Amino acid sequence: MSRHDFAQDWVPFRDPILSTYPELDDADLEAADGSTAELARRIAEKRGTDAAEAQQRLHEFLAGPLPADAYAAPVHDNAAVRDSGDYVPEGEDPMADDERFGDDTTPDTPMGRTQ
Repeated sequence: MSRHDFAQDWVPFRDPILSTYPELDDADLEAADGSTAELARRIAEKRGTDAAEAQQRLHEFLAGPLPADAYAAPVHDNAAVRDSGDYVPEGEDPMADDERFGDDTTPDTPMGRTQ
């Protein structure tokens, strides 16, 4: 995840942020509107800590993995397709058929039947 992703569309980050910072509410997120500086200021104010420290911790949080809701957003489709190659084992052709699994020519059993 990145600050840039957060700044462009903070809505998918809502739940992970509210879980990490339970003292915040929707009004705080709406007021910050993607500004990490404003959100850090609100965190510092509610926690009674230094704004610089709050901003550093917020940036560390945003540098972590992208929440599933944010990753599944349509704007990340190209990146998801590009990254899908990371899940194909070395030497396997993703365009090859799955004939080696042996059940491509066997019809599926109708629902509710055992044979």
